[in-house]
Amino acid sequence: MIPISQNNDVVTTINTFTFEPEKQQRGLELLVEIARMLQMEVPGFVSANFHTSVDGTRVMSYAQYSSYEALQAATAKVFEKADTPLLVELRQIATPDSREYKVRAILEG
Repeated sequence: MIPISQNNDVVTTINTFTFEPEKQQRGLELLVEIARMLQMEVPGFVSANFHTSVDGTRVMSYAQYSSYEALQAATAKVFEKADTPLLVELRQIATPDSREYKVRAILEG
């Protein structure tokens, strides 16, 4: 993982997926498998981290790519594989909200 810094050019996506609480764990498993596929197939994939909400309704992923072009390649790969069982199942149980971010401020304790 590239350290979070204002001086590097990684592009970060923060994706929030909303689930019924009984489907959160399965959603997490699907998201990790999709990230593993991107890790193997997309040059410029840096890292992915996953967080689950305590109330069981969301999974948030924080993914880094080496450039905007690498992020675009990952997005294209997901669309290319849209009919695979992983993505079909994820669409059936999750509502996604995806955004791209750049680091602008860091506070450390």
